[in-house]
Amino acid sequence: MSSSLLLASKLVSKISTAIFTGGAVFCSLVEHPARLNIDKRSAVKQFRPSLKRAILLQSTTSSLAFIGSSLAFYLEKDKKWLYSSILILSVIPYTLFFIMPTNNKLLDTNLDPDSSETKNLLEKWGLLHWVRSLAGLVTLVLMEI
Repeated sequence: MSSSLLLASKLVSKISTAIFTGGAVFCSLVEHPARLNIDKRSAVKQFRPSLKRAILLQSTTSSLAFIGSSLAFYLEKDKKWLYSSILILSVIPYTLFFIMPTNNKLLDTNLDPDSSETKNLLEKWGLLHWVRSLAGLVTLVLMEI
């Protein structure tokens, strides 16, 4: 039973981390740079629904990855799973404390989409988001060491 549970926990963790990381890296390398190359009004208009969809995917996959990695560590006592669980979990408070204030400003309907503030917020968001992408990549590497 515990070997099957260990295998399942590793599988859930790896798949969830891979989906999280793929989404984050795609956003950092493709979606957000494309967003920055269109007019600010269109960029904000696209950002708002995209963010709402991404929050659901990213919070679910990072949580599942944390649970799977934590269970793998509990069952196997291999510290790579402990480090993986801590790192993937860290994206949640990082997002809440560092990215969410920028998200909230970009979601604010009183924000003038044509302002320089909007451009600065979009650029800042892109830089902040890279941390999430890198955390996912490092987590995947840790799982495979």
